[in-house]
Amino acid sequence: MKPILIIEDEVSLVKILKSVFEKSGFEVDSAYNGEKGLMQFNTKGYDCVILDITMPRMDGWEVLGEIRKKSDVPIVMMTALTGEDYELKGYNLKADDYVTKPFSPKVLVAKVNNLVERYEGHYKENKSQLGIKNLIYDLDRHRVEIEGKPVELSKKEFDLLGFLLEQKGFTLSRDQILEHVWDYDSFAGERIVDAFIKSLRKKLGTPYSTMIKTVRGVGYRLDEED
Repeated sequence: MKPILIIEDEVSLVKILKSVFEKSGFEVDSAYNGEKGLMQFNTKGYDCVILDITMPRMDGWEVLGEIRKKSDVPIVMMTALTGEDYELKGYNLKADDYVTKPFSPKVLVAKVNNLVERYEGHYKENKSQLGIKNLIYDLDRHRVEIEGKPVELSKKEFDLLGFLLEQKGFTLSRDQILEHVWDYDSFAGERIVDAFIKSLRKKLGTPYSTMIKTVRGVGYRLDEED
């Protein structure tokens, strides 16, 4: 089953879409306003989000922006708003597709199927969920847990931990870490790597802090054995 989330305030449309998607092998959750939709997104990993724009409490643009801060999950915007400016706004905010009401539910299912296949091909093969002992690193949900409890990390700390986990057992130079995590940001130097490693060790605590080994004169290595 492929889990998707529909965030739409028109109840009748949600019922129609839920039926069509479930017949096509999807597991469907729904929310009827943007605020609840975002809360629902944060509770579970989804393969795609179908998002209305005009909704109470929090509109689709705001929800899209918040999701994009933590996840690259495919997002399809659907709306009665027409015009090039609206579509461009959606794509500028990193939406993957944009459908205008009224639309064919079957065509929407086909669009979502294609997006999910590409998403799974990219992320599932590239270890969207990594782990070490009782630590779980979930890229899709932008979440780190230790023994089921969330660990609050900044965006860079999260990216740094992910890179160390992906390259577990390999020694990484500060230069390699800078290139991957900071993309050679002109304001970032090698000292920032040391500072973030120190912060990451503190937040993870034992035994994970001691698994991040300092390799003198080179950089760092994550070893499962502490």
